[in-house]
Amino acid sequence: MKLPVLLLFGLLTSCVSDDFNNIANGFAPISPHDAAMMASNQYDSNKRREGITLLANSPFGGAPEYLRLYRDYIEYDRDPLVRSSAIKALARFGTVDDAKLISPWLLMATTNSVQVRLASARALQRLHNPSVVSTLLRSLRNQDEEHQVRTAVAIALGQYPEKRVYNELISGLRASDLSINLASAQSLHVLTGQVFGINWDEWLLWGDFESANNGDLFAFQTSYEYPTYQHQASWWDKVTFWEHRIHERPDAPAGLKEATVKSTYDDDAEISQ
Repeated sequence: MKLPVLLLFGLLTSCVSDDFNNIANGFAPISPHDAAMMASNQYDSNKRREGITLLANSPFGGAPEYLRLYRDYIEYDRDPLVRSSAIKALARFGTVDDAKLISPWLLMATTNSVQVRLASARALQRLHNPSVVSTLLRSLRNQDEEHQVRTAVAIALGQYPEKRVYNELISGLRASDLSINLASAQSLHVLTGQVFGINWDEWLLWGDFESANNGDLFAFQTSYEYPTYQHQASWWDKVTFWEHRIHERPDAPAGLKEATVKSTYDDDAEISQ
């Protein structure tokens, strides 16, 4: 009878010890050096992924040495979860040219990992580069692609006022998945300022009318902003008050933001003259 009791006591002690260790880890946040060492661990892909995630969610994650690390993992790491984490990190801190590095990973011909393709689609919402439009359109029209990926692609296309984008988004309204329909409708609204919902026939008729009358489809285009995840603060956030969390808000993509600022400055210069 004593043996089962001892075993039960041992199990309970172990569980309580694990709980206290988890709490202790919360009170001892990983240092930047430790995060960088984890991200550089060539023998453990889980450590690499965790380290990259920690760097990407830190205020120092955009340092040049970390950007080189993200780019290297996107190109050469064989673990899809490491690659998708690197894509997410580069999307947050990267430049316009990084869109060209990421875009091939959006295609099923390049990778069979849904995580990588979805991360790429979401990354291209945040990095503006017209040279990737063809890749985005190819992904959106691929009916074998997962609906989450096509939905993210439809959102990303809302930053490109091109006739071919307009036409392909109308095709997106006819997809069999409602999330793709809604994302396509929202992007069409951002591009044109018009409100026809998911009624693809109305969008088609309006586009034909504008073209027949030499109208500008994008005359009333509104500002595009990439969507973000909104973190809801919990009691644990108040306990671990020293931990830095990036609370993002929707914003203009890298590349598009700079172009908008430059245009504003040019307009101000013309007015002053």
